[in-house]
Amino acid sequence: MDNDAFNLSGADRRKYPRLNAAVTYSVVDRNSGFQDTRNISAGGIAFFSGEQIEIGCVIYLRIILPDSSLIRAKAKVVWTQAAHTSWKDNAGYEFGVEFSELSEDDRRKISRFVVLRLDKDL
Repeated sequence: MDNDAFNLSGADRRKYPRLNAAVTYSVVDRNSGFQDTRNISAGGIAFFSGEQIEIGCVIYLRIILPDSSLIRAKAKVVWTQAAHTSWKDNAGYEFGVEFSELSEDDRRKISRFVVLRLDKDL
C-alpha cells in the first residue's frame, strides 16, 4: 500500500478497497489474545489495543476470515492515535498497519472477502 493513501481522503484514492468490519486477528509477537479489527483491506488493517505500539514497529499477525481461512502476515505500524472510545473495555490506542509480507494467495482471500462484503452491503 502506498503511504500517500493514508494522507488522501476518499476510498477511491486507496490502492485496495477497505471494509469496516470486525475480523478476528491476533498480534503474534505480543502474545495478544484474538480480538476484532476495526477495518480491513488487502493492504492492511486498523485495530484497537490497550498497548501502545510505535510507528514503524514490525508486528506479526494471524487473521481469521469468516470462512475460517487463517492468514499470516508481517506488517508495519504506519499510524497510531489515542482511541476516543473504549473498545471491548480496552481503551487505549488505534493503529493502522500495512502488510509488508503477505502471500499473494492470502492477499486474494482478503480482497475477495472485502469485495464480496462491500457488494453485499450495497
